[in-house]
Amino acid sequence: MSSSDAYMSFLDKANADLNAGRATQQGTDTTRTETVDATTQIPTPLQSVDSYYISDTDEPFEPVALLWKGAKQGVWPSPDQLSGLISPNADLGQAISTLSPSSFDPKNQYSSALRAVRSAAVERDENADQSAVEVKVYRVELSSTKLEYWVLALDAPEGRVVGLRAKAVES
Repeated sequence: MSSSDAYMSFLDKANADLNAGRATQQGTDTTRTETVDATTQIPTPLQSVDSYYISDTDEPFEPVALLWKGAKQGVWPSPDQLSGLISPNADLGQAISTLSPSSFDPKNQYSSALRAVRSAAVERDENADQSAVEVKVYRVELSSTKLEYWVLALDAPEGRVVGLRAKAVES
């Protein structure tokens, strides 16, 4: 009888550890990021981007249009501020780093995506020089293998950041 109790205790403990591991894993999978504020429109150049970010899962670039008051002053969001914009329910500030466009795209595979982001930032200014638009890439590490790349530019007249998000799985 006592060996059956010990065996049941062993099984209960093993299953409890398994379930705890699943709960932790599910917690990281539920981190969701938002790409568009409900009160703003997606710039036209971002609506027709037909480009995929190449990783273990080739995902399409998705349009981004988020209100950001700092854009009117030419101020880029810090990692903590970007976290508040893209994930109001989770603090991702420590998981965000910045890259230059050239380090994000060393082989020039995503030139059409970068061009669309620059175009979106100056969409309303017919005389603007797209090549002068600064682009920043934010790398957001959601888990050890799940990443998001946010290719952004400031749209000062509209007070927002615009661009593209690419989801990636890198094992």
